[in-house]
Amino acid sequence: MNCQLQGKRRKNKLQYRQIKKYKLERENQLMKKELKQISIIIIFLVIGCVMGYFVAAEQIKQLSNPDYIALLNSKGMSIPEPIGFTRSIISFGLLFSGIPTGIILYSYVSSKWLTSKAPKVLIGVIAFPIYGLIGAVCSIPFIIYKGICIFKNNE
Repeated sequence: MNCQLQGKRRKNKLQYRQIKKYKLERENQLMKKELKQISIIIIFLVIGCVMGYFVAAEQIKQLSNPDYIALLNSKGMSIPEPIGFTRSIISFGLLFSGIPTGIILYSYVSSKWLTSKAPKVLIGVIAFPIYGLIGAVCSIPFIIYKGICIFKNNE
């Protein structure tokens, strides 16, 4: 009788260790996924900021050219105010970081639907601008949230 209890205890300990090992592996996979998401969003943010800098520089260069201003006046068009470096960098950075954030958001939402793949793809293509705009607004809070989740799971 005592041997049977010890055998069950060993079996329970082994199962407990296997469950604990599985949970640790699952947490590591989730942490890697979150790190990958954050890194992709930050890469897109940096690319957008660099593009915003070049757009602002080009716009300022064009508006300082008298031939360009004369061309706009001859066509009856108004001369736009330059956006400036800061606004352009921030705008392009958020717009570009909104692309992967919107895709991550869409993939999370679409995974909850109980439909086949084709309607999900069609809705994704049609609603991409909406998810892109939501992603642009939520990209910085999303990075902060995922960073907190990673540090919380690390401890």
